[in-house]
Amino acid sequence: MNGFERRKGQKKESIRRAAIELFQTYGFKKVTLSDIASKAGVSQVTIYNHFGSKEELVHDIVKTVFRSYIEKYRAIIEEEKAFPEKLEIIVFEKTELASQYQGEWVQAVVQSYPETQRFIETTWQQEVNKLMIDFFEEGKKQGYINPELSLEAILLYLEVLRKGIFASSGLIAKTENSEKLMRDLISLSLYGLVGKNE
Repeated sequence: MNGFERRKGQKKESIRRAAIELFQTYGFKKVTLSDIASKAGVSQVTIYNHFGSKEELVHDIVKTVFRSYIEKYRAIIEEEKAFPEKLEIIVFEKTELASQYQGEWVQAVVQSYPETQRFIETTWQQEVNKLMIDFFEEGKKQGYINPELSLEAILLYLEVLRKGIFASSGLIAKTENSEKLMRDLISLSLYGLVGKNE
């Protein structure tokens, strides 16, 4: 990589970092390209040259953040901790993500370009499901997950919940505006209406 390409890559990363910070604080709608340019120390033209438009920058951020959370979950799952402890950390991470971006995170994912949607679906099928299988297998071995449940059934159940929430903007808004509701839904998805056995 020559000096020009390295500087170009550094500018793009600087824009991405500035955008993520501003979007997390103020949401996707309120932040302008002028705000991002000022924070990144570049011109708006530079942002257009790297990303094309604010919408394309938002979708780049969605993919970047999605990828970073997968790596976070992978690190959590690979830690030497008991299943319930890991589960608590993962639930906290999910609720934290939902509370960021001024309640606009899931809407941004749902309203993504087809290319971004394909990226998310492909990554989910190829990586997230594999992580979940490993995680729930560990939960079974440690005695926290019903050993009679097939992994296929668990994955299908979680997929139904995920697709169901994403199917309605009203459901999305409710879950993003209430951290307790998000925690309750995650608890329901894992333990059902009866609750967990201690």
